Amino acid sequence: MKYKTNSLVKFNLKKVPNSTKPCQIFLVVVYKGKRLRHYIGKRIEEKNWLPLKQRAKSQYSNATTFNAFLDKLAYYTEDEYNKYLVEGEVVNLDKLKEKINDFLNREDSVDVITHFKEYIEVSKNSKKPNTIKSYQTTLSHLEDFVKDTKYTLAYNLIDNSFHEVYVDYLLNNMKLANSTIAKDVKKLKTFLNWATEKGYNKNTTYLKFKNVSNEGQIFFLTWDELMHLKDYDLSDNDRLRKVRDVFCFMCFTSMRFSDAMNLKHENIKDDYIFVTTIKTSTPVAIPLNQYSRAIYQKYEGERGNVFEDITNQKFNEYLKELGRHVKLNTQVQLVKYKGGIREEKMVDKSEILSSHIARKTFITNAIARGMKTEVIMDITTHKDYKVFKRYFEVVDEHKKSEMDKVFG
Repeated sequence: MKYKTNSLVKFNLKKVPNSTKPCQIFLVVVYKGKRLRHYIGKRIEEKNWLPLKQRAKSQYSNATTFNAFLDKLAYYTEDEYNKYLVEGEVVNLDKLKEKINDFLNREDSVDVITHFKEYIEVSKNSKKPNTIKSYQTTLSHLEDFVKDTKYTLAYNLIDNSFHEVYVDYLLNNMKLANSTIAKDVKKLKTFLNWATEKGYNKNTTYLKFKNVSNEGQIFFLTWDELMHLKDYDLSDNDRLRKVRDVFCFMCFTSMRFSDAMNLKHENIKDDYIFVTTIKTSTPVAIPLNQYSRAIYQKYEGERGNVFEDITNQKFNEYLKELGRHVKLNTQVQLVKYKGGIREEKMVDKSEILSSHIARKTFITNAIARGMKTEVIMDITTHKDYKVFKRYFEVVDEHKKSEMDKVFG
């Protein structure tokens, strides 16, 4: 049933002259000359608003849900107002405002989840499937958090206290590592940026949420290990040979797995690879070298993709098998943080092999072998030197360990 707009509760827009931004919506109740005017936490563009009906136009996105919320809020407010009249009491507008806030907080808990689902849906047109999957994981974590803790997930309650409780839940209930929690919170903040732009959220405390993650380790193959892998005889195992070729090609070009899988013969011209990276949509020209050129020549053709398609998950699985097969068994220290607790264990390098290590291998070896920083950053499309400089520290640490190994 629709709420009659000529009744007690009105909804007005706060218009801003010469602005195209969505207008705030205020609930208005008048009692004996006194007026309660309260922002309900929602906004709408003036062009999508019907002033007489005080509702969104039918063509407005999610108009049915939006208007149903206004109806529900109006009925609730009038019901609370009438309780005073039935009991013969003076209407206390301050207490009525508190009741309205209680309602909005309950509705917001639903709205945050609903809006997150909306964000995921609209993002499917612009973001990659794996990115969408990661947002769905974060949404699932939020839903579990609300269910298990009974936390009121209202926009105005997403503050530092929420952050502490949510991180504690992910850490102690879901047993997630710091690095995973950091990614989860980052996804939540991205959603909240969108919700703020849409006018759903007006609380920006989330921008100050601190990262709980420690900087991830940089694992890479040394030059000797890379040469050993490149030259290893895999003539008896065609599956691992193809995985080796793709991985080494990435190590010699700095290409990401997604770009290597998407690489077409027509992308290679005049001894250069010309691509626009999938992750960042950045155009880049990568010169071939003797090693990447030799690998490409094994697969050279006129059209189509250079390498056979394989999922990243299966590729990483085969890569670890490859590492064990060719005996990449140098011990490395794997460090993870859970809360403030540091967990360490020694593993064979083969066990931490993944497609991500290819770019790290390119960068560390390029630095160690004297390539200019600006050239490396141009090839890898790195923009932030602060991020990039960590690789110099890794190379220096490696030099020190090699010195100690040889000379003591």
